[in-house]
Amino acid sequence: MARYLTDAGKAVSDPTVKVDLIEKHDRIVAQCTVCPDSEADFYFDPMCTGARATGWATGQAATWAQAHAEKCRALPKPGVTS
Repeated sequence: MARYLTDAGKAVSDPTVKVDLIEKHDRIVAQCTVCPDSEADFYFDPMCTGARATGWATGQAATWAQAHAEKCRALPKPGVTS
């Protein structure tokens, strides 16, 4: 859905060090690929349908992902794959 390259990913030119936005059945999940506990769920508005239902969640997830990516300095451990 979307990817945000982290500050550390930019510094070492590694496009795998990022925050992903993943659309699930009822929510958008923002997840950092290197921070084990950096994940946030943004649920769709149950009172709306279509783009209106997903719009708020997508906007909130994108804001969270951008803010996390700008400050994340974590790097994967050498020899460890996710």
